[in-house]
Amino acid sequence: MKLKIQRIPPNGSHIFVAGKIGTKKVLCLIDTGASKSVVDKKFISENFSNYKVIQTEHSTTGLGANYTNSEFVVIPEWIIGDFTLRNHKTGLLDLSVVNTAYTMAGLKPITIIIGGDILLKYQSVIDYKKKVLRLMKK
Repeated sequence: MKLKIQRIPPNGSHIFVAGKIGTKKVLCLIDTGASKSVVDKKFISENFSNYKVIQTEHSTTGLGANYTNSEFVVIPEWIIGDFTLRNHKTGLLDLSVVNTAYTMAGLKPITIIIGGDILLKYQSVIDYKKKVLRLMKK
């Protein structure tokens, strides 16, 4: 699937891929340093209020904050580029801090952070030269 590699001044870059949850288009950030994938909590509540939110008492650290309770949701169909995930359990997180920073930098807001859980499970390969991501079916 085709990636967009966005330069972030002064010397950084972020990797994005288009996707869909149900019929809603989403922009995904690929974060090789994130252990788990997360979807924006507000996006789910506004567009998929019928999805059951699973709450746990496990603490979570992410985006510079600690959360005493974790929330998850099972996404029936999640398309990343040309790859389809079915019934994938993913974390719920408020991504407004990230999206505020992106907006200030002139970037589009994201809905999903794709982390190591998906990247490892589907043996991902990121080809920076060709700007493609490959995920392998198990």
